[in-house]
Amino acid sequence: MERFKPGNWKRAATLAGGFFATGAASILLSRLGDGIAGLWLPNAFAFAMLARQKCTISIESAVILIATSLAVNMAFGSSPEMAALFAAANLCHIAIALYLTRRLIGTISPEKLGARDFGLVLGAAGGIASLFAGFAFAAATLALNGWAVVTTGWAWFSANALGFAIFLPAMAFVSRAKLAALLDVGALARLLAICAGCIAVTCLSLTSGHFLFAIAMLPLMVLTPRLSVFELALVCSVTGAAAVVTAILGFVPDLGEGIQAFSNGFQVAVAITVSTPFLVGLFVRQVIDDKERIAETETRWNFALASAKQGVWDANLQKGTTAYSDTWLELLGYQRVGQENDPDLWLKLAHPDDIERIKAADQAHMDGTVPYYEAEFRMRHKSGRWIWVLDRGKAVIRDPQGRALRVIGSITDITARKEVELRLAQSAALLADEKERLRVTLRSIGDAVICTDAMGAITFMNPLAEKLTGVESATALGKVLEAVYCTEDEETSQILDLARSIASDRKSDQDNRAVLVRHDRTRCSVRQVVSPITNERGEFCGSVVVFQDFTDARALQRQLAYAATHDALTGLANRSFFIQKVTELVAKAQPDDAGHHFMFIDLDHFKQVNDTSGHAAGDALLKRVAAIIRSGLGPADLVARLGGDEFAVVLQTGSAEAAQEAARTIVAAIAALEFDWNERSHSIGASIGVTPIDAGYCEVDEIIARADMACYAAKAAGRGCVFVTSSAKSAAEPLEKRAFKAAKAF
Repeated sequence: MERFKPGNWKRAATLAGGFFATGAASILLSRLGDGIAGLWLPNAFAFAMLARQKCTISIESAVILIATSLAVNMAFGSSPEMAALFAAANLCHIAIALYLTRRLIGTISPEKLGARDFGLVLGAAGGIASLFAGFAFAAATLALNGWAVVTTGWAWFSANALGFAIFLPAMAFVSRAKLAALLDVGALARLLAICAGCIAVTCLSLTSGHFLFAIAMLPLMVLTPRLSVFELALVCSVTGAAAVVTAILGFVPDLGEGIQAFSNGFQVAVAITVSTPFLVGLFVRQVIDDKERIAETETRWNFALASAKQGVWDANLQKGTTAYSDTWLELLGYQRVGQENDPDLWLKLAHPDDIERIKAADQAHMDGTVPYYEAEFRMRHKSGRWIWVLDRGKAVIRDPQGRALRVIGSITDITARKEVELRLAQSAALLADEKERLRVTLRSIGDAVICTDAMGAITFMNPLAEKLTGVESATALGKVLEAVYCTEDEETSQILDLARSIASDRKSDQDNRAVLVRHDRTRCSVRQVVSPITNERGEFCGSVVVFQDFTDARALQRQLAYAATHDALTGLANRSFFIQKVTELVAKAQPDDAGHHFMFIDLDHFKQVNDTSGHAAGDALLKRVAAIIRSGLGPADLVARLGGDEFAVVLQTGSAEAAQEAARTIVAAIAALEFDWNERSHSIGASIGVTPIDAGYCEVDEIIARADMACYAAKAAGRGCVFVTSSAKSAAEPLEKRAFKAAKAF
């Protein structure tokens, strides 16, 4: 059930306040003691308010209605028992009215509520629901007070029927916009004058005793087409209220005075008097609105046809005539000259080569074979030229045997479209020829080519691409590019994002390091170029991938690159590559950064090996020494052969003590080396100079020179030892000797 939202006290207060106010007015005007009021407005007020929301009664609404009904009845003299009975009956009446309305039309909407729907609501809520609740109330009062069932039920029904007839029209159609419109002085003065006139006619008709309600209804009938729905609702409500007040004051002959006036069906007569003109007015307004909508729709239709240059024809096969619109004639350069009803006019103007075809299409629709007629053909313009038209039609009326009696259709000038189609056909033929030439070219070139569409699906592969990928073109077509052609970076093994390369339209270094990974996991180095294809508007519509087998060239590149940076004899870094790396370290060095150390190694007694055993022995010994130095260092440390028997090391990390320890280890390992060549045994040693690499050094040559000086000092001190220089910041200080003699004597 629909509930009030938390904090929505304004709506609850309106429901309670309105119910209490209308109840108090009804009791004061038309009730004596615990009896039934002759006019009961609260139920109509509550129903209209709830029906315009969700057409249901929530627990909160029920509590408000019961409490307010108890309060208003007890405040004006009802006993607690009767007040409770009135409250239950009122709630029952409103709940039944809402249920019936919801089943009949749903929620009341002022914009969509027509004469039929309002009549159903008024009959269901003010009639059926009032009758049911009234006789239920009568049965309860019979048991409680012994009241007559028929009299009591009728009194309840007539009081609520009159209340709904007077109050529901205004409540159903009121809105803030309509109330704001009445604030206009002219509109308000006009409405007040009309109300005053209706009140006067009503009072005169009721007090005269002749044609009472017919005369009271007459001005309302006259006003129905001249007032808005809300204004008519207000006038009808005022008229009904005037009739009730006139009767209560005792001015109506033979009805008595006060509550006695509500007898002999007076309330029902007043309800009919005010509701009938309103229903008529609502119907008249609906008819007027429908006519306006039809006229507006027809105007829009004619405007649309004229704007779209569509000529309409209407063939009446019973009369043998065909009506042609002005636009139809204008499309062919004609004006109305008296032959516009000729049913064969369109055939007379059709191209002879097209007549048989369009007759067959027309007959197929006449026979009911196809749901509508449509044909494209040529018609002769008044100027003598031929124009293309699209003719469409449909039989709107057929006899019981299915024969068409009336057919309506339209023609549209499609000459421009046909000319475009002709040009497109010519362009398509040229494009097909060009495409075939391009296909032959792509199949003949020495590069592998793969083409894709805008979604990345493969549309073409030449034979070389089939060979390199290992996938046949018939299998690859329609698959996404990555499913057939998957490449990764040779250095990082990262899958190359071809989509990003296509989107950026920029050549990447990775394209020269690409490795094609086939489905069988075999690999092939390729050089690739990935290019997007765009249309004349710059929109992406595909891509082209051109690649070559670069395996042999890549292997040669790697060999050349290795030879350029490494010593051919020992496999260590050569002098130029080593200096380049040291230069990079110096550039990156920060103040007080003592993480890198430079080590200069010079072999002791190496010349004796060359002199006694030859250069072949010396080369073999250098390889052994290189392996010893490499094995004593970490994987991040850089080792190089500077030339002859000189080596250099850059220790990437570690303290000065760690550098000294590494140098001692190398000295000891080389001293322990036993080298035999042609039955001759050789022993060598090593002297090492160590210096830190920090921001204080501006040139690599300075670092090498300091390490060389330290190494020279080590040789001067007796060889087989390590000398360490201090930082460049204290370069002026004497060299600090830290000699560590090798365990083995030379």
